[in-house]
Parts: sequence; structure tokens; C-alpha cells
Amino acid sequence: MAKSKIGNKILLTSLFFLIAVIFLVIFSWSTSPLYTFFGYDSSIFKAMGKFMADGLTPYKDFFDHKGPIIIFIEWLGFGITKSDYTLLLLQAIFLTVALYGVYKIANIFVSQKKSVILTLVSLLIFSIVISGQGGNTVEEWILPFIVWSSYFAVRFFAYKEKEHSCKYSILYGVTLGFAAFSRLTNAIPILIFAGVILIYLIKQKAWKNILKNILAFVAGALVITVPILIWFAVNGAMDDMIYATFIFNYKYMVVKSFVADGLRILKHTLRYLLPLIFAIVLQIIMIAKKKDVWLNAALLIQSTVAIVMYITGALFPHYLHIWVPTVVITLILVVKDYGIMKWFARGYVTLLVVVFIGTNFIAFRNYHSYLKDMAVDYDKKCKDVYSHMPDKKARILCVDSNAYFYIVTDTKPTYKYFHTQDLHAYYDKKTKEEWTNLIKSNKARYMVVSRKGEYPMYSYLRKHYHGLYENDRFALIEKN
Repeated sequence: MAKSKIGNKILLTSLFFLIAVIFLVIFSWSTSPLYTFFGYDSSIFKAMGKFMADGLTPYKDFFDHKGPIIIFIEWLGFGITKSDYTLLLLQAIFLTVALYGVYKIANIFVSQKKSVILTLVSLLIFSIVISGQGGNTVEEWILPFIVWSSYFAVRFFAYKEKEHSCKYSILYGVTLGFAAFSRLTNAIPILIFAGVILIYLIKQKAWKNILKNILAFVAGALVITVPILIWFAVNGAMDDMIYATFIFNYKYMVVKSFVADGLRILKHTLRYLLPLIFAIVLQIIMIAKKKDVWLNAALLIQSTVAIVMYITGALFPHYLHIWVPTVVITLILVVKDYGIMKWFARGYVTLLVVVFIGTNFIAFRNYHSYLKDMAVDYDKKCKDVYSHMPDKKARILCVDSNAYFYIVTDTKPTYKYFHTQDLHAYYDKKTKEEWTNLIKSNKARYMVVSRKGEYPMYSYLRKHYHGLYENDRFALIEKN
């Protein structure tokens, strides 16, 4: 019997891994061998992984406002080998763990066969958000932690356990730590689950259990926090890391928070938010029918918070990665109560299929349009400019050019602000001052500037640098 269970786990894991690879090859444009796409955020992350592999220290030698965990992941997945194939493999491993977690959640309520089918359906939802950015995003990497934390929360409510296991809270804490040092808001789904569980335990007057779980939660967070703090302290970049990860991100979040115009919200609602909106309807219905009330209440809070955060934020589709488990768990509960939710289940699956087809049609059409207009011969243009740089051993700085330039030319930046510098300066007065001082120090002998647009520092560069070479995309300039 034990051998049979182990064999079944191996078979399922192998199946999910194969499916994960196929899925990522199709939808993760920035790492898939099928496409010529360097990615948006993905190119920045890969460049940081490369820099770290080249011996540079995060935040001290190169800056981005994402937390250090994403840099460590990119160093492991891309930087060491400088290959999208190893990064794709790491993505597949993470996605496999997430898929197995979805299967385990479904298997709490329904048969193994239905659980596998629901796991595959979850990929429809996942594709809606991954295709909007091309894969390799911060939210994608935390998905396994959110799924498995959700599994333990769902299990607690489903089995009506009298006490909440401290083991669960350790994972919640680990998930919070992972989020804190990547993108803090990614922990919100699990914090909502933890909050509802806390209310439930208070109602049960389980004071000792609450205290034990709080301690376990803190311990879990420290599992991630302590090694990171030690690493940056040893490498002399603690202050830089704290500022970039928390202080700068807070300023970024404040500036980025807004209510977009109605038409843009409508477009994003039709493309991305319909599964969450319909999930709210289903959650309310199940609560009214007294089906898994506590669990559905937690899911209802998650869905509502997700929509509010999205429409008052920057409307980036990859932000919705962290809410994929919310939609999936809602679907699982509807299927579990199929007898009384039959038409809702059918309607929800139909909606997911329609949104899947519509959203991905638009995404792939936009991708091919981008490939035609922007990405054609991008590698050649980068290498062309670099070939005209007299001293190949010197560092170079790209001013508001895509970070992919460093990858293509295998170069390192002169200053730590290596991409979209004026954009970062816009969000933070301190960053703006530091960036301005770095430029005016004239330590960078060579720079590559984009010929697509005008940026604030260009007027200064024209006075202190002269042109060496340019093509239709970049200009190579040298210090006077």
C-alpha cells in the first residue's frame, strides 16, 4: 500500500512537471525557446542575476526596487549559466510544486480524477495573468508558497479542526518572509487567511493555541529574514537593501496608487477581473447556503481586496498571480457542492474558458505586433553598438535603455542605477539626487542612450559627452 501511494505521487508529480514545462514553453514568452522576446521586468531580473554571478553586490553595485529574493532566484536560474533554459527549468519546478498544491486542495473535497482535472483547469486562470507580462515575474515565484499555505488554511476549515497546527503557521510565516523580501503585498492572501483563522480561534477562546501559532508564525518569517539580513550585513549592503526593498517601495506604492480612468478599468475588468468578480457572487451564494461559511468568508475578503487593490493600483496583470488560488479554491468548492451549484459550476467554467480564449488571443496578438515593431533585430542592434566601443574591458551604462543590453553584450553597469533611471528618480527624491550626482561625476566613460524618446538627463549628457556611433535604436556616447 505504501509503495502504491509513493508510486502515485511520483506519477502525479511527473505529470504535473511535464504539463508545467509545456505550459511555460507556450506562455512564458521571456524564457521560452519558441519566442524572440527579451521581456519587460524579466530582462531586468535576468540582468540582476547575471550581475550577481559576475561578482556585483545587490543594491550596493546595482539597484532595483524588487526585494533580494528575486535576485537570488535569478542568480540561480539565469546568472550562473546565463541561459533561459535553466531559468525555464526552475520555473517548471516552482510551477510543479504549485500544481501539486492545487491538486492537494482539490483532493480534500473531491476524487483524485476530479482533482487532476481541476488542477489542469487552474492553468487556464494562470495563463490569463502570465501572458500579460511574459513570465518570470516576482508574483510567479511566490505562487507555490501561497498555494501550499492556502492548502493548510483550507484543510483547517474543511476538517473543522479544534486547534490550528503550528506547522501551518510556520509556512504562513515563511510565505510572509518570502513576500517581504520580494514584494510585500504578495503576502496579503495568506495574511487574510491567517486573520480569519485568528478570529475563528478567538471565537473558540483557544488562547494557548493562538499564542503558539503566533510564535510559530514569527519563527517561520525569521527562517527567511535572518539569513538574508546576515548575508547583506556580511556584504556591506544592509542599508542599501533595506532602503530599496522597503523605503523606496513604500514611496513607489504611494505614487503608483491611483484610480485609473473608467475605460481602462473596464478593459482590464473584461480581460482579467471577471473570474474574481464571478467568484464573489459564488462565495456569497455558498455563504447564504451555509456551505463552508468560514472558508468562503475568507475567500470573499480575498476577492474583494484583490479587485480594490488592482483598480486602485497600476493595473499590471502580473499583480493578479497571487489571487489565482482564490479563484481556483472557489471553483473547487463549487464543484464539491455540484448538486446545488450545478449551473453555477457550468457557468463559471464557461466564463473561465471564454476569458482564457479572449485574453490570450489579445495577448498573443499584442506580442506579435510588438515583435514586428520593436523586437526584430534587437540583439543585433545591441551588439552593433557595443562593437563600436573602443575599450571592451570598460564598463558601460545604459540610460533608459532595456536592461537586456547588458545580457546581450555581457557587460556590467558603471553606476548602480542601471536601467530606467529617470523613472526611479521620479518616485524618490533621494534616488533622484543620487542619480544626478552619479551622472555629474562623469565617471562613466561610455554610455548607451535610447534614440526612442527624450529623457531628463539627456540635456546634461549632450554637453559632457560626444557621439561615437548610432543606429536606429541606440546611440553610443563617450565622455569629452
